[in-house]
Amino acid sequence: MGVGRPGAGITSPVKIVANIFISFIGAGMLGLPFAFKEAGIMEGALIMAVVGYLSVAAMLMLIDCKYAILSSGGRAGGRSIIMEKKVPLLPPDSSDDEDEDERHPPTPSTDLTYGDVGLYAMGPGGKRLVDIAIVVSQIGFCCGYLIYLCKNLNLYIPRISQKVWLILLLPPLYLLTLLRHLNKLAVFSLFAQISNVLALAVVFWFDFSHSEEVPFQPNEFSIKGFPFFFAVSIYCYEGAGMIFSLEESVAEKKRDKFRSIFVCTMTGLTTLYICFGVSGYASFGPHTMDIITLNLPHSSGSVDFAALVKICLGISLFFTYPMMMFPVTHLLDKTFGLQNAPHKGNMLRVVLVSLTGLVVSAVPNFGILISLIGATCCTLLAFILPAAFHLSIFRQRLTKRQWYFDMFLVVLGVIGSVVGLWDAFNRMSEGHDPLLEVNEFSQSTGRNNSLHNHVKHLHGGI
Repeated sequence: MGVGRPGAGITSPVKIVANIFISFIGAGMLGLPFAFKEAGIMEGALIMAVVGYLSVAAMLMLIDCKYAILSSGGRAGGRSIIMEKKVPLLPPDSSDDEDEDERHPPTPSTDLTYGDVGLYAMGPGGKRLVDIAIVVSQIGFCCGYLIYLCKNLNLYIPRISQKVWLILLLPPLYLLTLLRHLNKLAVFSLFAQISNVLALAVVFWFDFSHSEEVPFQPNEFSIKGFPFFFAVSIYCYEGAGMIFSLEESVAEKKRDKFRSIFVCTMTGLTTLYICFGVSGYASFGPHTMDIITLNLPHSSGSVDFAALVKICLGISLFFTYPMMMFPVTHLLDKTFGLQNAPHKGNMLRVVLVSLTGLVVSAVPNFGILISLIGATCCTLLAFILPAAFHLSIFRQRLTKRQWYFDMFLVVLGVIGSVVGLWDAFNRMSEGHDPLLEVNEFSQSTGRNNSLHNHVKHLHGGI
């Protein structure tokens, strides 16, 4: 994207697919096997496929809204959005870049944000709703990273409790949030994606290497787990805020191919999610943890892949935390006029980082946390708002079928949010699947003698 120079953008279909793939593969996938444990294999696969289809349809509706706004010049019904100039997010690193910018001055922007669509469709209230949902969801993602880090650090150094690890992690994470530009952390974004792919590969390898030894009959269908799985699956697919950037990153001459490439890629991603969740649950059965990498046994061989995965994911999530917090701080700085008041901005970051610590203390279970985020902000961003904006912008041109589909998404989103929240709070109040300490995990896996012995055979003893 950058500064929007003519001809800029991705033209290779392979790069477009890769860009979409890495944008949706994230830490949420680590909770899928546990979600399949709760819902059952048949129901989980069905829900994942349906949610995937509806999420993709909703994101493509936002693209339709974007072009409707651009065709109208950004004005409708007394409301308007400012068609700003494109400027780079990060400052140039050298004078050469500055000279290049002078030769190619900024052009009128065709980049619209999710908030711009909300402003056009529903006025300032629509934009504010989008901003709030994005802020809360981004903070929730940061909380999920903290849970992963605390659990794994406690696993390796059990003498230090998870609460103490949480206290130790917050100060360095706060220092990272003081960065006003993310160019110094850009390399960790690539490292995070490599770590996610590595985690997928290792978990798949371990699952399929001993799937025939599973000493239990997996659940096939469970109505009780429906709300939980629904919320988790939305968490995995929520990318409404990224769809604009993904589409804008494609060269203009190739944008007519974006929809078909996007649909095919997301179909493949849905298949990957289902396979990953089912294989993970089938491998560990009733002892499947809320973070699947915690189930991986350690090898005494030359390369301990389980430890390697956990370390890589831990490092990547540690440095991804400030990246996820950056949109929040950037938006709040702009909202409260703190760009020129660094001391107040630093205090705001203290509050935000401390807030993530408080949330993790209150909800220390990774599965329940992503269920809460999925049932609230992700459902709002993925289903309710895209359909509501589409209804508003295209209200004079909608066919009955389109109107019914939009209303279906709104109703489904509202019902899913209510039921998902009820289920999450119910699990919290009942202490459902509480946070396991290392000794509890060892005891639970020790009860599965057949699986334990087979793993020892695979790795030459643990």
